[in-house]
Amino acid sequence: MILTKRQLDVLNHIVVDGQAWADNAKKEEHVTAKVAKYESAYDEAVAKGNYLNRKQRDDAEEQAEQERYDNVSYDIKRSREYAPIPEQLDMLWHAIDLDTLDKTSDFYNNLKAVKEKYPKGDN
Repeated sequence: MILTKRQLDVLNHIVVDGQAWADNAKKEEHVTAKVAKYESAYDEAVAKGNYLNRKQRDDAEEQAEQERYDNVSYDIKRSREYAPIPEQLDMLWHAIDLDTLDKTSDFYNNLKAVKEKYPKGDN
């Protein structure tokens, strides 16, 4: 479906890809009804300044979420990286069983790798 710039802008305010949405709409009146329903919300958002369409808002939220995930203390980063406890216990058992419970064991080296990747005090 061919959209005017205004129709596309309004649709992009509420869906990620207004053109794709319009192309998949069953009837043209569905598109015009959706545009009419959200025109005032679009106009209000633009009037506030610093306007972002739906895709831009979603991308900004995804980036903010990633930053919240990345910007945590070293202990949280370590806990995410360590092997699950059952796996650690298995490595420990094997190290004891093979009489290699020292700095050559998988148990020690896996823990050490995480501690070196996220040193204490790093954020």
